[in-house]
Amino acid sequence: MSDVFFISQFETYLVSEKKVSRHTSTAYLNDLRQCFNYLESELGITDVQSIKHLHLKSWLASLMADKMNASSVNRKISALKTYYKYLLRHQLVEGNPMLKVTSPKMSKKLPTFINESKTEEIFEKEGMNVVASDDDSEMTQANAIVSTLYQTGVRLSELINLKKRNVDIANGTIKVLGKRNKERIIPITEELSSILHPYLSLNPQSEWVFNTAKGEQLYPNYVYRVVKHLLSQYTTLKKKSPHILRHTFATHMLNSGSDLNAIKELLGHANLSATQIYTHNSIERLKEVYNKAHPKGKG
Repeated sequence: MSDVFFISQFETYLVSEKKVSRHTSTAYLNDLRQCFNYLESELGITDVQSIKHLHLKSWLASLMADKMNASSVNRKISALKTYYKYLLRHQLVEGNPMLKVTSPKMSKKLPTFINESKTEEIFEKEGMNVVASDDDSEMTQANAIVSTLYQTGVRLSELINLKKRNVDIANGTIKVLGKRNKERIIPITEELSSILHPYLSLNPQSEWVFNTAKGEQLYPNYVYRVVKHLLSQYTTLKKKSPHILRHTFATHMLNSGSDLNAIKELLGHANLSATQIYTHNSIERLKEVYNKAHPKGKG
């Protein structure tokens, strides 16, 4: 497919100007390529100027007809909105057809998380807190990755992009670069400090805390693989992704009495509404306590 849709220029914009994560950039570009392949093959659209809102709605409707869930469709809509903002800013189109495209309503699902007894079992496992060394194994690093995700609640992209210079062992904090290029500081425990400390001197040629066996920066599939492998030993949850550990961090913090605004800051949420979804998990726990403890409960 020729670059009549300015894909390569948009990619440069995402990485150099918008500074999105590699994971987000790849996802957006894949979404756009799927869209343009559909427009060319099914509707005969061969340039960006010819795209109308009905053409885009046709593509989105085809995705929903194929039973794609609303959250995935909404991500593709987000990619298109970002794309058209870029095109308008650089005067590559005259109008924005996305103004007439609405997002499908999403059913609200409670965040999936690992219960506290299971997390205790995971972190009491022999070897979870083994200190890394020069002959560091992939499993030792996998344990360190899982510990970092659970104890800080950072996103996958934030973990991958965690730099050695942003780990402050003396003050017990890490600095991460979140969405919209917003930096935030997260406190870490002495335990996590001791786990991370050796990685600051391993792979001296690399600026990243965690690296592949070749000394290169981690990539999303690597983290997915090691997290899934470790969690599969302890939980039967269908999803075993890095984001489950973020949900687990937030839910456990809230269940232990943490202030919702504090959790919002730790997670790097722009709005409190994004954090409030975790209160539903806590309500379920309160119901469980009530039913067990109250004379009129379900026992």
